[in-house]
Amino acid sequence: MQTQRVHFLDLFRGFAVVVMVLGHSIDAVLSADARTTELFRLYDGIRGFTAPVFLFVSGLAFTLATERRWGEYRTFGRTSMKRVARLLMLIAIGYALHFPFFSLTKLLHEITPIDRAGFVQVDVLHCLAVSLLLLQGMVMLSRTPRMFAWMAGVAGAAAVLLAPVIWEVNFAPLVSPVLSPYLNQQQLSIFPLFPFSAFLIAGAVTGHLFLVARERGKEHELFDWILAASLLAAAFGLFFDVLPVQVFPHHDFWKASPNFFLIRLGIVLLLTYVFASLRRVPPLMARNLVTLGQASLLVYVVHLLIVYGSAANSGLAQIIGRSLPYVPSLAVGIVVVFAMLMLVHSWNFLRQQHLLKVRLVQIALASSLLFLFFSKPY
Repeated sequence: MQTQRVHFLDLFRGFAVVVMVLGHSIDAVLSADARTTELFRLYDGIRGFTAPVFLFVSGLAFTLATERRWGEYRTFGRTSMKRVARLLMLIAIGYALHFPFFSLTKLLHEITPIDRAGFVQVDVLHCLAVSLLLLQGMVMLSRTPRMFAWMAGVAGAAAVLLAPVIWEVNFAPLVSPVLSPYLNQQQLSIFPLFPFSAFLIAGAVTGHLFLVARERGKEHELFDWILAASLLAAAFGLFFDVLPVQVFPHHDFWKASPNFFLIRLGIVLLLTYVFASLRRVPPLMARNLVTLGQASLLVYVVHLLIVYGSAANSGLAQIIGRSLPYVPSLAVGIVVVFAMLMLVHSWNFLRQQHLLKVRLVQIALASSLLFLFFSKPY
């Protein structure tokens, strides 16, 4: 039972990666005409759950990893500092993906306000890394996992309830244009912490509840409660939204509404219940989902370079553009997913069989890219 229940997280994370890659690939090549149809509106609504699922699963994984080595993550030691360094690296990668030019000289001297706004925008990788850094801080301040779960729950509720107010404030003059995209979309930002960090925090709290239930042998009861919570969250979100009295100031329902957050959280919890309840998954599908889920960072970075391009390369968005109807766009998405699967399998094989050579190639490639970035005048 325990193996199965931990295994469901790997499947869930792999599912989130597949949906993410498909969504980005289709978005990069789907034509403008196709985006005016009812089918696209349905697809776009479903795609809106990709980031919440990805963040929720990341929060789950954080807690499972943390409570397994609670003493090490609570103190300033090698384990906790290694995690912090990795999260800071994720933030650096997030910004690097938005470089307007692959040249430090041009970046410093020729960047325009529009380029700068795109460079400092906050996407899901920034939101993920900063949210996990905040959770790591809560771990260090908590004496027990139970205290951590309560502290995280309060922080998550605050991120949701304060979102309508936070989104009305222009923070750029107050905290700088670099930090303000983390708070709302007054500046260019895709996934600000308010309220998107709450999805990750909800996953972290669910992870704690899962570990407690597993220790007591009550996993089935927990997932029954998760099913009930999913239905209640969605129902309350719909109910509160139709009430004649509005508690919150005027805000964008689709971005900052606590009611819409409840609806989306309900769907995410329902998916959690579905994956936890799976009894049989075709072995080949299960292995590949687990493989993709365990290499989510590699897949995230490489597929963005392929799909949207970067300052150093053109992607499908530039080569093909938004010119394809539904079926070819879906075919492109499937091809990119399989390409990512082949990449991860190849990467795992090379690491297992030729680790030293892989490390040397990594160092050489990173050194070459850094040299070009710092030396190119244009």
